[in-house]
This record gives sequence, C-alpha cells and structure tokens, in this order.
Amino acid sequence: MVSQGNGGRPQVVRVPAGMVRVADPFTALERQMVRLFDDFKDPSAPAGAQKAAGRIGATDVTEDAKGYTISIEVPGCAESDVKLSATNGMLTVSGEKKRPEVAEGTKQHLAGRWFASFEDSFAIPEDADADKISASMKNGVLTVTLPRRPEIKPAERTISIKAG
Repeated sequence: MVSQGNGGRPQVVRVPAGMVRVADPFTALERQMVRLFDDFKDPSAPAGAQKAAGRIGATDVTEDAKGYTISIEVPGCAESDVKLSATNGMLTVSGEKKRPEVAEGTKQHLAGRWFASFEDSFAIPEDADADKISASMKNGVLTVTLPRRPEIKPAERTISIKAG
C-alpha cells in the first residue's frame, strides 16, 4: 500500500500478512454482471433478498450409449425439497432451499447464503424413455437419468404367394 507522505512523495506503509485482500478484477466484474441481471429480472426486489430466486445450481448434461444424465448442484437441499416432473416432453426440476430456523436471541453477523425457490425445465430427447426416468441425490448433487428406448426393429414375416 502506498500513501502520500511529506512533500507529495509516496510513502510505503507496511501491512501485516493476511490483512490485505487482493481482489480479482474478473471476479468483481462477474459479481457486477450477476447483480445487473438480477436487477433486470426483478428490479422491485430489495437488494440481497432472494437474489437466487428462479436460479438452479450448476448443471451438466451428458449423453452416452445408455442414455442421458443431468447432474444439478442443489447444496443444502434434502430429497424432500426437490420435485421432478415429466409432462408433454419436458422434464421440470423445482424446489426450495429453506432458511433454517434461528433461535430467539441469536444475533446474525453475516448472511451470505441464499434461500429461495428454483425451477428449470429440460426437453426430453425423443429417443429417451420418459417412463423409466430415475433420480438420486448424493453430496448435494441431484442426478437424473434418462435411459434410451430400446431400438425397435421392424418385424419381418414371410408372405406366401398363391397361384392364381
């Protein structure tokens, strides 16, 4: 850190290690962009109140020979807090991360976690078997498996020809 000393000359100020936090300019820009889009979505919401509403956790969608897998981060949610439904070719994941109850007389010095409802929808691929969709949750990650339908081979039969 530098401060102005006598005669306008820079004077070095020593700060104990661990006291200086260097901000990554890209992280700061990302935070500003997130705030900008959050304000655009709901400008009437008070600052910081349910700022993650509608947003689902980080999502990965993968495909292999067996089918499709959707992995969604839902930290702090129990299986009972998340709902899956398949309707009209769409898979919808919704839920709510609930604020834990705070005992009366407890002071909260920092509130950095978000608590809100979330929802997202995914198109079910045509070759996926919607009747066999399954889901599991482990370590805060919801894994939805969409197996492929078995390939339908046309039935072949021999037709005899009769003489006229």
